[in-house]
Amino acid sequence: MHAAVYRLLCIFLFISDAVYSLGQIKYANQTVTRSCIEMERQALLMIKADLNFDIDDPMSDWGNDEKERDCCKWSGVYCESHDGHVTSLNLMLFSRSVGKINPSITLLKQLRGLVLYGIDFQSRHIPKFLGSLTNLEYLDISDSNLSGPIPRELGNLSYLYHIDLRWNSLAGTIPHQLGSSLYNLSYLDLSDNSLVGTIPHQLSNLSNLIRLNLGRNSLVGSIPFSFGALTTLTVLDLSKNKLRGVIPHQLGSLYNLGGLDLNDNFLVGSIPASFGGLTSLIDFDLSSNLLSGSLPNFTGWLSLSSLLLAHNFLNGSIPDDFTGCKSLSDIDLSGNQLSGALPNTIGQLSKLEYLDVSSNSLNGVISDFHFKNLSRLTILDMSFNSFSFELSSHFIVPFQLETIKLQSCNLGPSFPLWIKTQTSFQHLDISSAGISDSVPLWFWHLPRGLAFLNVSSNELRGKLPDILFDFDQYPGLDLSNNHFEGMVPLLPSRLASLNLSGNKFKGNLSFLCHIDGELTFIDLSNNSFSGSLPDCWSQFQKLVALYLQKNAFVGELPMSLSNCTNLRFVDLGENKLSGIIPAWVGERLTGLYALVLQSNMLSGSLPTQICWLYNLHILDLSSNLLVGNLPPCFGNFTSMSTKRSGDNMTNHSYLSFLDNTPPGDISYFPKTTHQEFIDNALVAWKGTYRSFGTSNLDLLNIIDLSNNGLSGEFPFEITRLVELVSLNISLNKLHGELPKDIGQLKSLNSLDLSRNQFSGKIPSSLSQLNILGYLDLSFNNFSGKIPTGTQLQGFNSSSYEGNPLLYGPPLTPISRPTSATTTTVEEDDDINGDDDFWESYYMGMGSGFAVGFWGICGLIFLNRRCRHLLFASSSLAKDWIYVTIAVLFRKFKSDSDLSPGLNEDANMTVTRPS
Repeated sequence: MHAAVYRLLCIFLFISDAVYSLGQIKYANQTVTRSCIEMERQALLMIKADLNFDIDDPMSDWGNDEKERDCCKWSGVYCESHDGHVTSLNLMLFSRSVGKINPSITLLKQLRGLVLYGIDFQSRHIPKFLGSLTNLEYLDISDSNLSGPIPRELGNLSYLYHIDLRWNSLAGTIPHQLGSSLYNLSYLDLSDNSLVGTIPHQLSNLSNLIRLNLGRNSLVGSIPFSFGALTTLTVLDLSKNKLRGVIPHQLGSLYNLGGLDLNDNFLVGSIPASFGGLTSLIDFDLSSNLLSGSLPNFTGWLSLSSLLLAHNFLNGSIPDDFTGCKSLSDIDLSGNQLSGALPNTIGQLSKLEYLDVSSNSLNGVISDFHFKNLSRLTILDMSFNSFSFELSSHFIVPFQLETIKLQSCNLGPSFPLWIKTQTSFQHLDISSAGISDSVPLWFWHLPRGLAFLNVSSNELRGKLPDILFDFDQYPGLDLSNNHFEGMVPLLPSRLASLNLSGNKFKGNLSFLCHIDGELTFIDLSNNSFSGSLPDCWSQFQKLVALYLQKNAFVGELPMSLSNCTNLRFVDLGENKLSGIIPAWVGERLTGLYALVLQSNMLSGSLPTQICWLYNLHILDLSSNLLVGNLPPCFGNFTSMSTKRSGDNMTNHSYLSFLDNTPPGDISYFPKTTHQEFIDNALVAWKGTYRSFGTSNLDLLNIIDLSNNGLSGEFPFEITRLVELVSLNISLNKLHGELPKDIGQLKSLNSLDLSRNQFSGKIPSSLSQLNILGYLDLSFNNFSGKIPTGTQLQGFNSSSYEGNPLLYGPPLTPISRPTSATTTTVEEDDDINGDDDFWESYYMGMGSGFAVGFWGICGLIFLNRRCRHLLFASSSLAKDWIYVTIAVLFRKFKSDSDLSPGLNEDANMTVTRPS
């Protein structure tokens, strides 16, 4: 029905156009240029009708009034002057509109250019009817919120030379018709979509192609070798896909290539030697692949501006042939396996602005020659190498750096004086740089544009001066792991993060109350701070991580901390905090990933609200004075009962930004920079305290309530926490039997229930925990035989000691010891009934005793070497004989019906030979 209506509409518009054309011919002697054709004017009005605007209509001149009838004068419409046909439609000016592409666009038969950039098509598909615009030469529907496949009907547009569909959500494969039919195509950009499948080899037929951009999709397979035939290419971008295989050496034939971007794929092998012929290269990016081998020869790359080879497996030395690359502005060789020294010729690259050779195995001395002519250098990253800086005292550093990253380089032992010349840096990292010195006073006159400062893990000493000025941004300060001492002075009010851990600071935390609410990360751990926690936490509503462990804080948890509702990680362990764990911890801090309050003097019972922390992965309340029962609601920790959804909760970033937006200027975008920090935790793990960070911490689900006064039974609800990795409730007063289904905790790697009052049998399901690496059930009242299973028998006997009624391997494979030298063999339902493994074991030994005994005796008495080895280990021999006799008596007892005379001695005692 819709098709019939559409045909009638076309006929109507055709008749209207004919009438209008006759009218125009009538007045031909009065006009110089034809107005637009009526059918096309009506088609344009229908196109407009399917576009909506939130603000004033920018297409207001598209109308039916007499003065608006000439559509050739409408915004974005261009007509052929001699016949009035619409030849170009550019709606980029209307990019704030929302709607769809109306089918009437197919009535614009002479349309050669179509630009729909920026219109929100609300995830609609590209309509197939665009394939009927057979005169179309230029098509741009980029950044238009399109989805679905690229219609193969576009292959019908044989005149197309430009296709731009980037920045959408297009899916499916790239139609091979684009390469089979569009021989005039010179520009093809499908980047930033969700395209899958392999790259069609038919694209190599496009002999006029100048730019090919398929980057930032999910394409797989290899790069077609036939692309070497695209000799007109000036830009080839296949970055950020899932391409594999080697880089075809045929690409070395693309002598017009100015930009080659293959970064962030899975490409292997070496960089083809044929690339030495790409003398037109300006931008070269192969970073974030799996490439190996040595760096290419740069001799012929005279136009090269950007060389990006970071994060591969490239090895060998950096070639000393940079001299000819006078245009180089960016060099990134970071994250490889490069070795040797940095060539002095780097210092001759007078246009160099960005130099990153971090995270390699480079070494040697960095001298004046390396920086001699680098007057444009703004970013320098040489961190994680073995460089030693030996700049002469008279050398005048020619650059002003914005970013200085020299972590793990050797800048010391004196504080590097050349940094005094750098007055405009935004990022400075000289951590772990071997500096053993006091910090000169001039250093603390930091640039107001600072975004991040890291001088951690040196041996810096002295007291901090007052830093009374404010920064333009909200920077991060990391002064951790040094020898700073004394009271912390007033700090700038604008800070995004503050790390003073691992120093000798003392006093209270009153300085925190002068910092404003943008602070997201605080680490003051491992110092000598004391006193009560301040009550100004309400202003830190953006706070994500708070580390105050290993100090001497006293008093209760301040109520104002409940306003920090964005907290993900709280570690207040190893202090002297007292009072109860308040209910608001569970009521207000519901986003907590980790709560560590271990080694304090907290008392009272656990509030049931603690179970409201559904996102919790680490709960450590060990070594306090807690009493009462374990809440049964512990099963509510849903993050410990479900697989991780992919949210990396241990890595966070905070935003530093300039706050100087001109009043009323909506076009101004403040400069921003993201700094990262990584949570870490000191938690009890397999009987000892260990520090976890980065991905290790992200994998852990831990509950540690050890060394308290908790009582009651083991809550069976804990068995719901199937992703729990470590459970420690040792050193409490818990009693009763363990849940039979404790084996549901399949992810458990560490279990410590020692020094409680648990009783009953060890549940057989515990033997199903096949990744259990640490177990301690000692000093309880467990009884019966230890369940058999490779895992439980693999632990040392100390894991079970202190349970006098417990027996079986690894304590002893047969019976329960009653003294150091005596074992009583007696009837036991567990041995008779529930253990098929040991039943088979006993029967096998009994039935084969005669053969085994005389076989062993034969070996002993007939073979001198065997006799010598056996009696050299006499205790082993005695144990074997003792065990064998005990088994035989056990078997004889089971045959009592045949030998009733043995019943009188069924409970006899077998004494181990001394």
